[in-house]
Amino acid sequence: MPDEPESTGPESSKMVDSGPKTTEVDGPLRKAPAPRPSAPERPGRMHRLSRSRSGIAIIGALVGALLGAGVMAWRSNELPLVARDVCWGSLSSDVVHALFSDTDVRSRELPLRRATEDHMQTECSMQAFGADELESEVIASVRTLGELRGAQAWSWIEEYLSSRMTPLGEGITGMASSTRAWVALPASCEEWPYESGEEPPLRVVTLASDAADPEGQNEVDARRGLDAMSRAVVRLANGVMERYGCDGPYSDPPTLRRAPEGDELPDVEADRLCGIQGVRLPGWAEGPEAEVVGTTPGTKPGASSADRIWACDVRQPFGPSRLRLMTVADPELAGVVSQVLGNRATRLGGEGQGAYAGGLSVYVADCRSGWVAFVAYEPGEEGESHNDRSLALAVLPSYVKAEAKRVGCGEMNVKVPTPHQRPETQAVSGQ
Repeated sequence: MPDEPESTGPESSKMVDSGPKTTEVDGPLRKAPAPRPSAPERPGRMHRLSRSRSGIAIIGALVGALLGAGVMAWRSNELPLVARDVCWGSLSSDVVHALFSDTDVRSRELPLRRATEDHMQTECSMQAFGADELESEVIASVRTLGELRGAQAWSWIEEYLSSRMTPLGEGITGMASSTRAWVALPASCEEWPYESGEEPPLRVVTLASDAADPEGQNEVDARRGLDAMSRAVVRLANGVMERYGCDGPYSDPPTLRRAPEGDELPDVEADRLCGIQGVRLPGWAEGPEAEVVGTTPGTKPGASSADRIWACDVRQPFGPSRLRLMTVADPELAGVVSQVLGNRATRLGGEGQGAYAGGLSVYVADCRSGWVAFVAYEPGEEGESHNDRSLALAVLPSYVKAEAKRVGCGEMNVKVPTPHQRPETQAVSGQ
């Protein structure tokens, strides 16, 4: 470990005698007597003011006001009228203000913890005020994903790997939308010496603003939000990487493709659900009301194994999401997905490892590029049983079979129990 810096406060172990010392010196080195001082100058205005009662009162009031302002700024961790970078020195004022409209922006942050701590999460809050009222807030976070289990893991996956998220590209593992963004920190950020073959925990920086899936957001706001969030999250990652001494930095991302809408989305074809050949809804779920409402921007199934994260949402018009299909071909993120379902989930058969609980089915396979996770999710009320008709289980086998070929996993066959073989299942939990 590096040497601890010397303490300089009142608890310092080294006592320093700063008092004056004099030594009598004879001979030529002895100084001549100091010249006689001239007549003193007339006292200055501040000196004269300090000698009167009214002056002392004025000075006391000024000092008190300055001290009071300083204490309040210290307590709120805000220093008004001082231009500074926020969120651990990562975000400049122009980057921060691009996240908001023209309002008064204030920030507050927790200390950035060391990269050696496995269970790490720290946050920085940026708040926009108008007429002294909070209008909006963006939360920046640095956290370890490897510690997440059950519902916590699924909550992060559902928000940050959704079909609204666009890959950042340019060699950056991360994604962004108009309200969410994340970047994975490189392994060089780890200060702890890991054994050969031992993987350091996955750590990410994130930005979150408003709802993860905002309703009725217009195209202008969506475009502005995506541009601001993508630039800010890369700058945030660079600032954290600099503090940790990691490799980097990353370049600002290019202009990203926004989430496709309307005619840009594929139709729900009989045997090409979400545009994937061979994947289809079961007969009891087919109908003219079903439609694809979201796919991961900038990617498409069957195009390339470089598309490591892909998602598609299918639902009824103006209704809740009926089905989400997701492929996570990033090995570290696939490991997080594999921790969503606990030991109480019902196991699935086949070449890989899988389980389901409630409306969530997860299948993980060890492929040429590492672990890959396949997800089929049918939202439902907490604890709701899907034993009779599980849309997620009905679609999962054909989805895994088709997507496994795309990402280099080869032939994959998922064995799903029939309805009468399925036990009562639990909702996603932390078990």
